[in-house]
Amino acid sequence: MAIGTHEETGKKIDGLPELQQRIQRLFRTRKNNLVIRRAYGSNLPKLVDKKTVPGFRLDVCAEAAETLANPANEIHDEFKLHRTQLDINNETGAIDMVLVGEYLVDGEIVRLEGITL
Repeated sequence: MAIGTHEETGKKIDGLPELQQRIQRLFRTRKNNLVIRRAYGSNLPKLVDKKTVPGFRLDVCAEAAETLANPANEIHDEFKLHRTQLDINNETGAIDMVLVGEYLVDGEIVRLEGITL
């Protein structure tokens, strides 16, 4: 289990809140954006910038699964994705994601809500 710093309050966080914050940061970081860690990140920012077309939900869910499974992102040994759910607000364009999966630290099935793309 990792320990981190909350990106807004600066307080120490661990467990699921820390994992959720890392996943949120990972999904917002474009691949090849970090000089030393080119493989870190996801292609989700590119997908979100495009128009919502048929197959968009599938593309976003598939990219989320690939991103979480990529060893370079250092999430695969803490969280195993089982299901994703997208909520797209057509008026504002906001995309919220819910991830359901196994938290490998304790073997519990967890639901991570409020991941905004």
